[in-house]
Amino acid sequence: MKTYVGIPARMGSSRFPGKPLQKILGIPMIEHVYKRCVLAKKVDEVFIATCDTEIMDEVRRFGGKAVMTSKSIQRPGLRVAEACKEMEIADDSIVTVVQGDEPLVHPEMLDLSIQPLLNDHKIKCLTLVADADEEEWLDPNEVKVTVDKNEDILFMSRNAIPSNTRKRIGPRLKQVAIMPYRKSFLLEFCNLTPMPLEIAESIEMLRILEHGIKIRTANSSAYSTMSVDTESDRLEAEKKMLGDELFQGYKRI
Repeated sequence: MKTYVGIPARMGSSRFPGKPLQKILGIPMIEHVYKRCVLAKKVDEVFIATCDTEIMDEVRRFGGKAVMTSKSIQRPGLRVAEACKEMEIADDSIVTVVQGDEPLVHPEMLDLSIQPLLNDHKIKCLTLVADADEEEWLDPNEVKVTVDKNEDILFMSRNAIPSNTRKRIGPRLKQVAIMPYRKSFLLEFCNLTPMPLEIAESIEMLRILEHGIKIRTANSSAYSTMSVDTESDRLEAEKKMLGDELFQGYKRI
């Protein structure tokens, strides 16, 4: 069984156009994500799934692998799924979708996310979660998650859930955009009908829940990471990157 990381990336982000090529300490964000994913011990191969020639050219420049996909695809997991078809990846493989706007992703987070699928063949997909602070809890760019006693997802929303936080019950959890799938299920996911809650919340994984399929979680609160959705996020990522040991290992000379 092989394990892959697929990184979906496109220039047309509504919140931060062109963000995959936005530079963080002189290196395009997509290059940070790619090089950090390559460092994961449980990952055999990393590729970028894109619909833009600018991204394709940049990936080739830094020596990465990229696969062209259709511009009509809007959801990140579905973009990676199309790339999997192009690459003819075996059905028993594990394909981890890592968003291209996570420049501080730690390779051990990938290993953490993949291990449950290696241990339990009944798990079809998983997403990492982490504790959310007050600012993240109120930020609609952060996807909030509630889980059951088995650590399977009950619901996901861009609003704070549960809504009554005056008496906190359990942890406040946010989704971390590292999502391993069994490749066979990732292709099945492509054929599932888009659903109302998915569309209303603009959260791809809600389609899975609305079709009655479980999503396991693993907690990655031990690792500090962030998604970049705005210019202020990019500036904050630069500050954090300055003291990052991984960055010192792969930065350009």
